[in-house]
Amino acid sequence: MILRAYNCENAEIDLFENVAVLELMRPEIFNNVLLDLTDPAFPAREVAIEDGDKMLTANAICCVSDLLELSLSGKTLLGKLYKYIDNSVFSDPEEKMNLDNSISRLRQYFLETLQCLDVDLETSPTVEVKDVCAMFGLTPFCATDSVASKLEQFITLCAELKLCKVLVLIQAKAYMDDLSLESVYRNALRHRIGLIMVESAHRQEKLYAEKKIIVDKDFSDQIL
Repeated sequence: MILRAYNCENAEIDLFENVAVLELMRPEIFNNVLLDLTDPAFPAREVAIEDGDKMLTANAICCVSDLLELSLSGKTLLGKLYKYIDNSVFSDPEEKMNLDNSISRLRQYFLETLQCLDVDLETSPTVEVKDVCAMFGLTPFCATDSVASKLEQFITLCAELKLCKVLVLIQAKAYMDDLSLESVYRNALRHRIGLIMVESAHRQEKLYAEKKIIVDKDFSDQIL
């Protein structure tokens, strides 16, 4: 996948080889870039992402504007996780049969235990994998509460569940030190998730795998 910046000498960044860092000090350019990434249109205002011979659409791009609010247990993400488990793990007939047998035994135990109640009760004739996942409160686990750890786990989920092809992080450098950033970069490159950092300030240092496009307040641009 290639990120193209049309107003910066037609600069391009291979998102499978590099992490794109866009340091944009003009508010209007910053906003236009975000619009291009969240609502791609032709012609692009500032940037576009090519995936083979096609332009990447918005549903393949995930933008995170507040890392502190990044959740690994949101309803949409868990729904996709449960569906993935159903399609990948329990598509195996033997595993599905074992699960159905276990559910049947649990149902029988449950109904026998409730016979002490003087009411008529019944259970659903079918129990889906997603119901079992929800019953056990299955959620992605993160060893620490650090922003970097949650972000790495999220990137892994994006790759495994095919949530997106490109992840855009807005002002993310304010939340992580250099070592944490580089760990996140390596994780994204390893899982072939395109990573774009959109920042409103310029930093002199250039970290592992970063390729920068800089637009200063005077509209001067630079590619590093």
